[in-house]
Parts: sequence; structure tokens; C-alpha cells
Amino acid sequence: MRKIICVLILTLFLTGCDVSYRLEFIDEDLTEKISLTIPINEEKSIDQLKNLKIYAINNSISQQLYNVDYNEGLFNFNAQYIYTYGKESFRHALYANECFEAFSFVQEDDNYILSTSEGFKCMSLYYYFADNINIEIKTNHVVIENNADQFDDNTYIWNINNENANSKKIYIKFGEVKERNFFEKIVDFIKDNKTIFIIGGTVVLAGSIIVIYIVVVSKKNNEI
Repeated sequence: MRKIICVLILTLFLTGCDVSYRLEFIDEDLTEKISLTIPINEEKSIDQLKNLKIYAINNSISQQLYNVDYNEGLFNFNAQYIYTYGKESFRHALYANECFEAFSFVQEDDNYILSTSEGFKCMSLYYYFADNINIEIKTNHVVIENNADQFDDNTYIWNINNENANSKKIYIKFGEVKERNFFEKIVDFIKDNKTIFIIGGTVVLAGSIIVIYIVVVSKKNNEI
């Protein structure tokens, strides 16, 4: 049953659409976010996607569905699947377990190690799915070791394609949560609330323009 569900997920996630896999290990929680974008003209795929029950965990111990958010734009249909695991339950994550022959998330003293076997299996299971997939892991923990291809803004990125999928593996060792200074807290707050700041800035700018316009017009009227 797990394999059937996984094949359905991957068929939709990786055929004719853009896919993004992101894991955020913040403090004690691990939040998995899988986002995909499908052209709006792919109505059949979109309808199939909406009707599917897509699981974050599906085994003999537990069955947990992703929290789903759909957004239909003018040209694209966007879907995001989100699930937050505890440090004990993340080892049961369906996506990670299906995409690698072996996957583990274990505690070693005060550290945590996320590791996989060699070979990413979700590029092509029964037929061709995707050319490129990026796996991103963002964390506020100290990273002691890793084999990521890139690092950007506390995010470790593995670039997977058809040429390296058979040899690709993930390894990252997390230490304690990093203490942030005051400036870093302010920057993170702005990033987390950037929409509010953009709206607020736009309102302030528009208000300033209106005030300046009123002052200029009033001055001209007084001169007349």
C-alpha cells in the first residue's frame, strides 16, 4: 500500500510540474514542505491531485495526512503539502523512506544525524519523472558535518539530477540550537513578516505621496 501511494504522489509531483522539497529543523520540530506548480491547462492532473489522500506517514504504527494548501492562479495551479514531525516521528517520514533504500534520523549524544543510503530513487521509478530536484534543509542548529552541494542563508541544498541520482546521498549532523544575537533576531523577524512590512511600506509611501501632493496643491492655491 505504501508503494502504491508513493507512486501516485511521485507521478503527480514530478511529471510536467515544478517541485520543491524543503525540510526545516527549527528548535525541536522538523517541518516538511513539498510544493509543486502545475500549468493551469493540466486539468486532469489537477483533479487527480485534489482527490488524492497524500500521507506524510503511512505505516503499521501511524497514518498521518499532509496539511494541504491549494492556490489556483491565472496560469498555474500551486499545491503545498506541510507536515510537522517531532524528533522521534521524523524517521517514519514516507517521502524520505521511499526515495532512499535506507533513511535514518537518530540521536547521537546531544547531536542528531540525518543520513541516507546512496541512490535517490524518485527520479524514475517506472518511467521518467524529472530532470532536476533540489532537497533543501534549513536549520537554526549548529551543523557539525554535511555533504551538501550548496549553502545559503542557513539552508543546505543537495542538487539531484539524472546524472548523479544513482550516487547521491544525504548526510547532515546537527548540534545544539545556535544562539542568535539581537541583529539576527531582527533580520529573522523581518523575513518572517516581510508581507506585512511590504504592505506597511506601501501604505506609508502612498500616504507620503498624498500628503506631499496636498501640500504642493495647497501652496499653489495660496500663491494664486
